Parts: sequence; C-alpha cells; structure tokens
Amino acid sequence: MRYKTIPDMFYKQAEKYKNRVVRKYKKGDRWIDITWEGVQEQVENFAMGLMKLGIKRNDKVAILSENRNEWYISDMAIQSIGAIVVPVYPSNTADQIYYILKDADVVAIILSTRHQYRKVEQKKSELKDLRFIIMMDDDVPGDEFVTRFGHIISYGKLSGLKAELQKRLANISFNDIATIMYTSGTTGNSKGVMLTHYNILSDTEAIYEALKDFMGEEVLLSFLPLSHPFARIADCYVAMYHGRGVQVLSESLEKLAENLMEIKPTMFVSVPRVFEKLYDRIITEVETEPPLKRRLFHWAVSVGKQAAPYQLKGKPLPFGLSIKHGIASELVFKKIKQALGGRLNFAFSGGAPLSKELQEFFFLFGVKIIEGYGLTETSAVLTINLPDKIKFGSVGKPIGGCELKIDSDGEILAKGPMVMKGYYKNPDATKEIIDADSWLHTGDIGFIDDEGYLHITDRKKDIIVTAGGKNIAPQPIENKLKMNKYIEEVVIIGDRKPYCVALIVPSFEALEEIAKRENIIYSSREELLENPRIKALIDVAIAEVNRGLARYETIKKFALIPKLFTLETGELTPTLKVKRWAIAQKYKDIIEQLYEMQATRLVAEI
Repeated sequence: MRYKTIPDMFYKQAEKYKNRVVRKYKKGDRWIDITWEGVQEQVENFAMGLMKLGIKRNDKVAILSENRNEWYISDMAIQSIGAIVVPVYPSNTADQIYYILKDADVVAIILSTRHQYRKVEQKKSELKDLRFIIMMDDDVPGDEFVTRFGHIISYGKLSGLKAELQKRLANISFNDIATIMYTSGTTGNSKGVMLTHYNILSDTEAIYEALKDFMGEEVLLSFLPLSHPFARIADCYVAMYHGRGVQVLSESLEKLAENLMEIKPTMFVSVPRVFEKLYDRIITEVETEPPLKRRLFHWAVSVGKQAAPYQLKGKPLPFGLSIKHGIASELVFKKIKQALGGRLNFAFSGGAPLSKELQEFFFLFGVKIIEGYGLTETSAVLTINLPDKIKFGSVGKPIGGCELKIDSDGEILAKGPMVMKGYYKNPDATKEIIDADSWLHTGDIGFIDDEGYLHITDRKKDIIVTAGGKNIAPQPIENKLKMNKYIEEVVIIGDRKPYCVALIVPSFEALEEIAKRENIIYSSREELLENPRIKALIDVAIAEVNRGLARYETIKKFALIPKLFTLETGELTPTLKVKRWAIAQKYKDIIEQLYEMQATRLVAEI
C-alpha cells in the first residue's frame, strides 16, 4: 500500500502538488480557489489548535456541517492528531444528533451554523463527555462551551506545537480507528461503524486503481453530504489519492442546477434520488414543449435506445443508424447534456439501487452513470462498473481485494481489507453481521452473473413473503413506478398479506400542472388527490407496471399520501432511503383500510 495512514496520504499529496488548486467554494457571489499548500497550512494550524484545547489521541470529535471547506480541514486535522472523526448528517434531528454524540462518547463537536448549534444546545446538559463546541460561522452564541473555528486556527498558529504534531502523526498506526460512521438506521437505531486507516486506504486505493485510466484533470462537483460514506470515500479520499483534479463545493442541493451551469463539472457523485429528480425535470420540461418538439424528443430517445447496444460494446453504428443518431445528438442529446453543464462525462451513483431505466436514459445523451455497491461497514465500496464496461442493471464487479459469494438464501456475503473493525461498543451486533470465517453478511439479496457482475435484487429484510408463501422483491417494482412523472415515492406493502398494496406520494408539481391545464378546482392537496382524474393517472401508471409482473406481484390497491416522506417526520434516513417499518407503522390505519376495501369487494363478488 502506498500510504501508511490517511494523514500520510494528505501530507504527501500536499507536498507533491503544493501550488495547484485543489478546491473551490463560493463566498457571496465569488468562487474562491484554495491550493494544496493553503489547505495544509489550515489543517496544521487547526490540528495544533485542537491539541491546545486538550484533544487527546483516540478522543472522538464530531463534525456537524453542510459541505464546506472547513469540513475537510476538520476531518484531516482531527485525524492528524490521532483523534477519531464522527461525522453527523446536517439534516439529522436534535434527538438523532444526541443519540450519536452520546453513543460515541464525543468530547468536542465542530458545527457550521446557529441552526445546527440549536439542535445540540437542546440536549447539551445531558452530554457529560462533551466539553467543546467549535463553530465555523462567526455568529457565535454567548456560551462558555463555544469557540470560533477561526480562533482555534489562530491558537494553533501561535502554539509552538509543530514538533508535537509531527510526533502525533508519526505515532498513528494503519490499524488505528480513523472514523466512526453511523449507519442510516433503516431498521432501527443507527450503529457506529469503526473504520481504520487501513480499511479506508484499502478501499480508496482499489477504487482508484479501477478508475485511474479514465481520470484526468477532473472537475468534481461535490454536493452529497460528506457524512455519507460514499461521498466521503469518493469526494474526499479518492480525489485526494488522484491529486490532479479540482473539487468544487456546491452551494446546496437546491442550487445544484445553477452550480452545474456555473462550474461545468466533468464528474460528480450522487444517489439515485438526485438522478430521479433530474429525470423528472427533463420530462416535465419536454411535456411543456409544442407537439413537434415532443415528437422529436421521443424519436431521439428511440434512436438512442437502438444505438446503445453498439455503444456499450464499443462497436460502430450501422450507417443508417449512425446518420439518425448524429441528428438526434445535435438536435436533442446535446441540449440535454448542456443542462448538466455540457462537460459531464460520467457520474457515480451509490447508496441505494438505481433503476436500469434511469441509467439507460442518461446514457442516451452521453452521460455514463457508474453504479457501484457497498455499505458503511465496508468503507463504502465493494463493486463498481467501469466507464467502458457498463452493464445496465448491475452494480459492477468486485474491486481489488474484495471477495464476494452468495449464501444459500441469496444473501450477498463480502470479505476483504475494506470490511470494518466492528460496531462501536456493540460486539453482539458485530458478531451478527460478521461470521466466524470473516464473511460480512450484507443484508442484500442478489446474484453474480456468468460475466462476474453483481446484481442486487432487494434487501433481505425488505423481501415480502405473502400469505400464500410467494417471495416478492419490492424495490425493482417501486423503481419502475417512480419512473412515472406523476409518482414521487412509493412503498409496497404485502408481508404476510394475501396481495400487495402501495402507498404512493405523488409528484405534486406534475399533478398541479394537470389541474391547472384541465381546470380542476381544489382547495387542498387532500382534495386534489380525491379527484377521479388524478386517481385515474395513478391507476394507469400502476396498470402499466403490473403488466410486466407475475400475478402474485401485482399491486391490487393503492393510497395516495398528501405529504412528502421526510427525514424530519421519521420516514427517510439521512441518506434519503425510506424507513419501511416506520412508514408501515405510521400509515397502518390506511393500510388496513386498503385490505378491508379489497376484502369487502371480494365478499360482494362471491
């Protein structure tokens, strides 16, 4: 392995690239450049400032912030003094933050804004280990616990602790814990995943080796929260290992479209939810165009689908198809790609299953979505598709050092240097997921095809077993439904039931446009969803998907939910995955009504 620890990688790359711009971030209306040398100076000063505060080796220090330059500075400074980083999602609630800070025995927290401070303040008196709060913003409350980020840098600069910092760096071992990352908690309380420097560097090096032939002077737009393990390994460590790209921090997810046009990235890392939103935006805009332009778009998509099999195999297009594809590219595909900045060559997707249809759609206009697979417990990545060997519907082949096998019940098992040390203070949970032969039980169901590509079919705990004993994987069905522009989110229910029903959160933007166009009068979203025309649209969407399913898989009834699933209301994890158990519990009365309605109708028919 090229590097001993993560800080070792950082300092060696900083020395190598010194005056090269490594990062851009926006301040007001202006993009600020920062060089490797500038970052190193900030990291060293902040690290010495933390030492001056009394942060010791193996102390846990949390970061609660949106993506900011200070996030990176904090991450590397904490690790440089042998302390342990505990990332916290900025979207977490006060209770979720309290749980993590208490469980991880956090002694200091670095946070971004007053908004985040208020979440910590609510439970601060109950956090006996918490001694320091460091705020990135200058707007600091009058609290003896609170110190400004800038002050810590100043303390460090004047501390005279450079020799002590070097000693701490030299004493970090590759088997030391670098970070404790908390799982998103789809099935209950989140668990603290202990990842060593060796775990993360093994994963980082293997990902880089797989992709290095495709990476050049990349412009990477970073918008996925750095508390997300996939974003952290890709946006932080793989980018650092590569060294020759420029990382640009997006202002926010809400400003993503604007930042895409400003920055014109060549790549970015995302989750399927973002691609679904981009797809919906494109389709919605197409539907507002005159009939001729709509027909042109659909013709171009048809041509693109004919060309895709040749392009995936690197084969030339037949002459006639080549002419048509050239026209489609010039009149349609090029314009769509421009909406993503115009230079985007590939984007990475992880964290949740990406529908095959979405991947195919973006491929048509020259954007390759590289889907990979992994867990927080595996330092983020186990498998990856390569840009020149994409297989739609798969999550690629194992990266270097990763072994995979399929258990007798279809569960994917993994082994390799990227597998975690264990769950923090939870040996029983560690034994449940890592067996005596060191195989990690992922909880995902899948298969490996004859070319070695891994395919995920569902979560083991999400598999629906009907009252008739039929096994149904809900996620592929849900992903197909979400391709419909009128459907935002869907959860299929049916475990131990005679058939499947669906809870559907519609796309209110699309429905309100229909209501406006067809003069449907309503006073609330609830009233809009009761309109027969709106229900008919969803009926059609379900019928289309049902036609491609086995009879026992089909959705018999559905309910429209008038509110979006959110993190705040407990229906989504911080990584935007649905909490099925929480949704089933919250809407249990509606679910019961769906089955009662069907039962009543069946009795009447008999």
